[in-house]
Amino acid sequence: MTLASDRPPSQLFLIGAGWWLTLLTVADLFLVPPLLPDFLHLVKIDISQAGWIAASFQAGAAAMTLAAGSLVDRFGCRHILAASMLLFSIGEALSGISNSMTRLLLGRFLVGAGSAAASLGLIALVGRQVSYQSRGVVLGWIGTAYFAGVTFGPLISTYIVHQTSLSWLLLLFSFLGFLSIGVSLVSFSELAPGSGKSQPAFSDILKNPGFWGLAIFQMLFSAGVTAMIFFFGDWLEGTYQLDARARGWVFALGGSLSLLGAPLGGWISDSLGKKGTLLALTAALSVLCCWMPYLKTWLPGVIGLFGLVGFIAASRYSAFHALTTRLAEPDQLGRLLALRNFLTYLSTGLGVVLMGRIYASGSHGYEILGWTTTICLISSMYFLWKWVPQEEAIPNSR
Repeated sequence: MTLASDRPPSQLFLIGAGWWLTLLTVADLFLVPPLLPDFLHLVKIDISQAGWIAASFQAGAAAMTLAAGSLVDRFGCRHILAASMLLFSIGEALSGISNSMTRLLLGRFLVGAGSAAASLGLIALVGRQVSYQSRGVVLGWIGTAYFAGVTFGPLISTYIVHQTSLSWLLLLFSFLGFLSIGVSLVSFSELAPGSGKSQPAFSDILKNPGFWGLAIFQMLFSAGVTAMIFFFGDWLEGTYQLDARARGWVFALGGSLSLLGAPLGGWISDSLGKKGTLLALTAALSVLCCWMPYLKTWLPGVIGLFGLVGFIAASRYSAFHALTTRLAEPDQLGRLLALRNFLTYLSTGLGVVLMGRIYASGSHGYEILGWTTTICLISSMYFLWKWVPQEEAIPNSR
C-alpha cells in the first residue's frame, strides 16, 4: 500500500494497523497493575507513592493531547500516528534504563504523551473515514486489541519479567514502538489529510453541552475504574499472596471475556443505540465494582467478577467512542477528541493519586475504593442522560 492515496483506505488495513497500535499502547498501560510491586522495588518507593507512576503517564497524555488534536485537524492523522510512536519508543527506553523515581516518571510521561496522541489520531481517522452507521463495528474490532492488551498483556509481561527483568521488558516495548513508526506510515492513508491551515479555537466545542455531558461521564468513569484496576495487582498480592506470574494469570483469565465484549458491544450499540447501551452497561458496572473487593477468600469468584467487569467495560468502548465522533464536524473532530481526552487524563491522574491514598489508608482500603467507584459511576449516568442529546437529534451525523 502506498504512503498516500486518493482512494478510501481499506477497512481491513485500517482495522489491522489500528489493532496493532492499540494492542501495543494498551499492553504497556496495563503491565503496571500486575507488576506494581516490581515498579516499587525498582525505584524503592512505598505503596502510598505508587499513584504518581500512573499520574505521570496521565500528565504526559494530558500535556500532549490538546496539541495533537490541533495537529491532526491541520495536518492529518497518519504522520501524527508515526510521531506518537516515536515518543512512545523514547519514553519506554528511558523507563527501561531508569534507576530513580525521577527518570521513571519522565519516561512514563513520554509514554503517556505518545499513547494519547496515537489513540486520538486513530479514533479521528475512523471518525473521518467510516460512516457513523458502521463506526461501532469498526471500533469494536479495533477495541478487541484494547482488551487483548488488557487480557494477555499482563500475562506475557509478567512472564518476561520472571525470565529477565522489568528493565528488559520496557526496552522490548521501546523496540516494538520504533517498529510501529513504519507501520503507521505504510498502513494508513487519508481521503482528507488535513487543511494545512490554522484551525479555529476550541470555543465552539466548549459551548456544546453534549460534549460536556460525555466528557464528565468519562471523567467519573476513568477516575474510579482505572484506580480499581491499577491497585488490583497489589490487592491480589496482599490478599491472596500471589506472585507476579500468578497475578498475570488472574488478569488473563479474568480479562478473557473482554475480547467478546468489544465487538458484541459495537454490534449492539449500532443496532439499539449508543446512548442507551452506555447507560445500561454503566449501571451494571456500578454494581460489580462495589461487590468484588469483598471476595477475600474465594479467588475463582474474584476472577469471575473481574471478567464481568472487563466484559462490560469492553462493551461500552465502541459505543462511547462512536457517540463522541457524532458530536462534531469531521474537521473539528481532532480538537473535540483532544479536549475530551485532556479532561479524562487529568481526572484519571488525579483520581489514581487520591484513590491511592484511600487504598493505602487501612485494611479496608480496597472496599472503600470500590464504593467510591460505584458512586462515581452512578453520578456519571446523570450527565450522559441529561446533557447528551438523543442520537437522532445530534446534527452533522454521517
